[in-house]
Amino acid sequence: MGLFRDDHTVQVAGSTVAVTGTTGLVHATWTLHLDGEPVDTAEAAGNFSLRGQLPDGSQVQANVFQSLLGPTEVSVEHQGTEIARFTGFVA
Repeated sequence: MGLFRDDHTVQVAGSTVAVTGTTGLVHATWTLHLDGEPVDTAEAAGNFSLRGQLPDGSQVQANVFQSLLGPTEVSVEHQGTEIARFTGFVA
């Protein structure tokens, strides 16, 4: 957790799933990475989701809450089941 960047990582079905948030001029930029490759990005605040497909064909989704004041919450779902939850802060 940091003031300008959040990095959250979890292993899912043999793959590394990472969700990163970086400070932006208006809204933070959030990116879902699968095994180091960016697969979905959003510049947003409020509630939104990033989605990707793992090499085994299963789906992974990162649900992001980005407060306008900085606090963040990220949950990672695999096949519709939550497997990790993180909190942070991105200004």
